[in-house]
Amino acid sequence: MDKYLIEKKPGSPRLFCISRIEEFIELVTWLSSDGHVVFRGQRRNLPLIPSVGRDKKRRLWSYVEKEVFEEFKREALPYLGFTPTNDWQWLAVAQHNRLPTRLLDWTRNPLAALWFTVCKPADKEEAGVVWGFIYEPTEAISSTTDLPPNLASPFSIENTLLYFPEYIFPYIQAQSGVFTVHHRQADNDVFVPFENTKDADLLLSRIEIPAKSFPTLRYQLFRLGISPASLFPGLYGLVERIKYQNEFCKDEFENKGQQEGSRLHFPLFEECRRDPL
Repeated sequence: MDKYLIEKKPGSPRLFCISRIEEFIELVTWLSSDGHVVFRGQRRNLPLIPSVGRDKKRRLWSYVEKEVFEEFKREALPYLGFTPTNDWQWLAVAQHNRLPTRLLDWTRNPLAALWFTVCKPADKEEAGVVWGFIYEPTEAISSTTDLPPNLASPFSIENTLLYFPEYIFPYIQAQSGVFTVHHRQADNDVFVPFENTKDADLLLSRIEIPAKSFPTLRYQLFRLGISPASLFPGLYGLVERIKYQNEFCKDEFENKGQQEGSRLHFPLFEECRRDPL
């Protein structure tokens, strides 16, 4: 897809840029031609580091990672309709309930990844990003039962791994969720950004989404059935979908010296922004 390619340098992920939904679909279809690709959406181009390793100044969560995880396991049981059988499953539940963990969210659904990129207005007018990662199925964890001793615990792995979790939490199934499980460097005890790992130039692609395209893509995804209701089954997703249908984000208006909200960003909104799916 040379027409979308912006940069290709040895040792770095390929950089593409799209601004329209049809361009995105064409590009990810091409990236998915071998069938073994997962995607991740981000509102900003930040390093691919799990939440537990992002606080570089205090490194608080990194220091108390296991302690906090054990606390979650002990106190979460009354709120679950099941009991996870190992730490891999527990980590998946903790991640989808926003506990900082060593997991990083990915999805097999590129449209879901794009929604996570554009679901809110761009941060300081910065371009958003959708990452694509080509993986080798034989190197991914697809079952957490009968794992070899070196993989028995996600806290003792020596390399970052791709983990296809069991559908033990509704959000995982709805989002076609997948995780990368990250490891610490032995010499300095920090997490390595995934884009800096071996063969990143061959396995990773970065798709840039201009800030000005966010509102149009958000609207088009909604019309294609990608919304909080489809990605977060339950009352939270329902409320967020209703709010979206009846509110406008700040980037869905044009402000040309007029009062905010005086003119819609593009004509389609005037006719069917509030139409039900």
